[in-house]
Amino acid sequence: MLDDQLGKLLQQAQKLQSDMANVQEELRNKTVEAVVDAGSIKVVANGRQEIIDIVVDSAIIHPANAQVLQELLVKAVNLAMEKSRKLARQEMSRVTGGMNIPNIPGFF
Repeated sequence: MLDDQLGKLLQQAQKLQSDMANVQEELRNKTVEAVVDAGSIKVVANGRQEIIDIVVDSAIIHPANAQVLQELLVKAVNLAMEKSRKLARQEMSRVTGGMNIPNIPGFF
């Protein structure tokens, strides 16, 4: 009887591991966008916290705007990473049934 329960628990753990791997792959294909300064900077990240694209409105590209441009890029990248982490937590929660699993290396 204990062996049956242990076997079921192992099967559940293997399924959870498989489901989590599937979510990780799905997150690679999902994106979030962060837009700052009325759209002059847009950063796109995937659900794996990888920056996919940065779009800068040509109207703000001028040597005198260099410092402002740098600050806006940092702000947009940080916002995109925050949104990407939120997306990853939501997707993982869907698989784990809301269990709070500690950070998995390379995942969050």
